[in-house]
Amino acid sequence: MAKRELIASLVFAVAFSTALAYASIEVVRIVNAWMLGFIPDCVLLSDFPRCQELEALFRLAGYVGLAVILLITTAGFLLKKTKLSILGSLAIYLPTIGYFAFTMFFLAGVGALRLLWLPFTDSDVLTRLGLITFLPAWIANTAITRVAELVIPGFTGDFSIPICFALMITGLTLFILATYTWVSDRLRGKALSTEGVYKLSRHPMYLGFIIWSYGLLYLASTAEPGRGWSPPAPGLPWLLSTLIIIGAALLEEAGLRSRLGDYVKYAEHTPFMIPMPGKLGEAVTYPVRKLIGKKLPETGKEVLTTMLVYLAFTVSISLIASYFII
Repeated sequence: MAKRELIASLVFAVAFSTALAYASIEVVRIVNAWMLGFIPDCVLLSDFPRCQELEALFRLAGYVGLAVILLITTAGFLLKKTKLSILGSLAIYLPTIGYFAFTMFFLAGVGALRLLWLPFTDSDVLTRLGLITFLPAWIANTAITRVAELVIPGFTGDFSIPICFALMITGLTLFILATYTWVSDRLRGKALSTEGVYKLSRHPMYLGFIIWSYGLLYLASTAEPGRGWSPPAPGLPWLLSTLIIIGAALLEEAGLRSRLGDYVKYAEHTPFMIPMPGKLGEAVTYPVRKLIGKKLPETGKEVLTTMLVYLAFTVSISLIASYFII
């Protein structure tokens, strides 16, 4: 019976996730139509002075807004207020939705959300710093396309869109299964979730969101810009958002280890976020061990320092590699 329930839960989660992936795009379309009443497509209306006025206003708001969000996020780590950090992560990622406005003026309608990303798209260097974000999707798309070309003579397409939706559905399915397990355990009075997807990851909800958000970002980067010009979707905000979520998970772990005696034993046999072979996991955590002398950071300052080191390492590789690619 337990096996049947597991299969039924998985089937339901996949079906619901597929519908939710489609609905997330459809909701954006509806919200965009509503927001166009407040922030019209001034290019379509041939009101170019208004476009320049709005872009200047939004650019100022974008720079100030991003600075405030980064300050709030940093304060969340230093004060061990993970909700503040997660809120900052979501705010940094939110402009992804603006890439589905499909208007001639790129800040019209729901495209106005992209104002927070103007500091990234205004700078060629900042754009290059985030290119490494798209590398896994590019590799997957290239590999699948090459296989298709070998199997189907004359094949000329690619698999960008299917990969996007596969990632989104996978992420949502993982998130839903994790939520179901967590809620079920709490209703039964169980303080620590260790079954189901929690056997694969100690933070499957966060992992599900990261996978879903990556799929949506890749979709934004491959989607047609609409009838007018639109700056390309930068990868650096997603990288920042993901590192913030990982940092929040690390802070939560410190609290769980002190509150729940069984958590230490559970953590010894379950991957932190992504299941990885032992040697690879050791290589990934090597900078942390050398930096703070521990396997994982525990204080807010240690978490913030660790995230900044990984960010610096990642963007440095991205910047150097970008000059060979572009």
